Parts: sequence; structure tokens; C-alpha cells
Amino acid sequence: MSLAAFGTIAGGLLAHSAARSQQKAQDAAIQAQMAGFNLAKPYISDMYKGGTEGLNYALDQGYYQGPTYAGLNQQQTDGINSMMNTGQMGANDAAGFMDIGRGFGQNYGNLYNQASQNMLSNAQQYAANNADPLIAQAMRDDYRNLMENTLPQAGVSSSQTGNTNSSRRGVAEAIAQRGFQDRMADTTANIQDRLMNRSLTEQQNRLANMTTANQNLGALYNQGMQNAGANQMIQTGEMLRADEQGRMNDDRARFEGDRDFQMDLYSKYNAGILNNSPQSVGQVPANMVDPLSATVGGMMSGYGFGNQLGAQFAPMQPAVMQAQGLAPNMGSRGMGFGDNPYGF
Repeated sequence: MSLAAFGTIAGGLLAHSAARSQQKAQDAAIQAQMAGFNLAKPYISDMYKGGTEGLNYALDQGYYQGPTYAGLNQQQTDGINSMMNTGQMGANDAAGFMDIGRGFGQNYGNLYNQASQNMLSNAQQYAANNADPLIAQAMRDDYRNLMENTLPQAGVSSSQTGNTNSSRRGVAEAIAQRGFQDRMADTTANIQDRLMNRSLTEQQNRLANMTTANQNLGALYNQGMQNAGANQMIQTGEMLRADEQGRMNDDRARFEGDRDFQMDLYSKYNAGILNNSPQSVGQVPANMVDPLSATVGGMMSGYGFGNQLGAQFAPMQPAVMQAQGLAPNMGSRGMGFGDNPYGF
């Protein structure tokens, strides 16, 4: 066998063995890098499958189409209507209150004018207008006694003396008349004083009563201004408005929910499933080691090496043979390579 052939075979075998070792080492490194991913792969597959099935199921079910708004029930509606009716009646009453009490301001002006009058003068006039009947009644007995007893007795006494027009009779009658006038003056003064006090008291009481009554009219007017009935109507109106607004909000929410249902599901699927799955396992180098190509390359290198080695030993062949006492042509007694005992 020539050295070229031997080098070709040896180079191929060595290159193939080295390539196989390198290929196995690189495969082992790639498997180590992929170990975590390969371990999670079945679970990731299950997650993809379950998430996709869940997405499809949710899409098939669609957005909730049942009722979502609980409006006013019958009891609430009846209560609101009753409250509205009560408020309407209260508003009507309030308008009536204001009509009744509307003149309380003008009344205060009239009361002021009355309070500023001379009540004492009014009382004196009242006493003068009403004293005579009371005086006559109070002096009735005194007048009868004067006219029926005292004066006739003076006349009788004068007649008994025979001098009916005596001075004594005149003096007695004058004294009787003066006493009667004195009592009348006292009685008149007393009655007029009482009438004046009565008039002052009556005027003050009337003014106080009118003031109180006018204050009540003012309070009634203010109560009408507050208009609790109108407030009830506003409250019931707000209840109905809130119910209608709630219904419109629910309609809008249902529309937007149905419109965005699929987009929300896909967004959740992407965020919860796809974004949480491993997107890469890092940079995995390709195993480019090819044992066949390495074997061919090794055989070519071995062949070249064998040829170079044979060329170096060829000039040394005759000298070696002579030194060993060998014939130049040993035939089959040599190393079995023809005339070349070294096989070159």
C-alpha cells in the first residue's frame, strides 16, 4: 500500500471522527439551551389550545343580551305619582296662601298710620260721645231724689210758713241743686275717665291684634313662597329624570359593550396568552458540522501528506538497502511492495 493511499484513509478516518465529536458537542450545547423550552413546550401547547378554545367559545357566546337595567318598580312609580299629586296640590295651596297674604305689606303701612295717631284724643272723643247715657243712668236716682223729694219738701216747708217764695226756700233749693251738680260732675268725670281708659285699651288691643294677624298673613305668604309642594314636584321630577338617564346610560353601555366585545376578547387573548408565551429561546447557532464533508477533506489532506512523505523518502532507498546488505531487488522477500521494500 502506498503512503498516499494510507494517508488518504487515515486522514478521512481522523477527520470523520473529529467531525462526529464536534457535531455531538454542538448538538449537546443546543439541547442544553433548548432544555427549558422543551420542558415547557407541552404546557405552552396546552395553553395555546385552551386559550384558543376559550376565545372561540366566548366569541360564539357573544355579548350578554339579557336585561341589565332595573328600572322603577310599580311601588316606586305609584309613590312618585302620589308624591307628584301631593306636590301639585301643595303648589296650588301655596299660590292661594300668597294671594291671601299678598297685602300684608300694605297692612303694615296702615297699622303704622293707626299707631301714630293721637290715641288719647281718640279716647276723649269716644268718652264724650258715649258718656251722656251712662251719666244719666248713673244720676237717675239722685235726679229723682232731687226732683221728687228735696225740692218738693222745700216747697212744702215754705208753704207751711205762709211764704212760698221765702229766701230760705231759695237757699235750700240752691244748696240742693249745687249738691246735685257736684255729684253729676264727679260722676261725669269718673265715667269719662273709665271710657277713656276703655278706649285706650281697646285701641291698643285692636292694634296688637291687627299686628299679630298681619304677621300671620306675612308668615302665610312666606310659606307660600317656600312652596313645599313645588319642591316635592322637583324631587319627583328628579327621580323620573334619574331613571330615564339610567336607562339611556344602560343603552349606551350595551351598545359599546356589544361593539367592543370581540376586540376586548382578542386584546385579552393577546395580552394573557400570546404575550406571556416564550417568543424565543435565544440565539441558537445552526449545527453546520458535516462528517461526510470532513471525511472527504481529511482524505484529501491525507493523500497530499502521503505523497509529500513518499517524495522525501525516495532518494534514501538504495543507500538503506546497501547498508543492510540487501539486494537491490528483493522481490517478495522485501516488505511486499514490489521492488520498493518500503512500499513507495
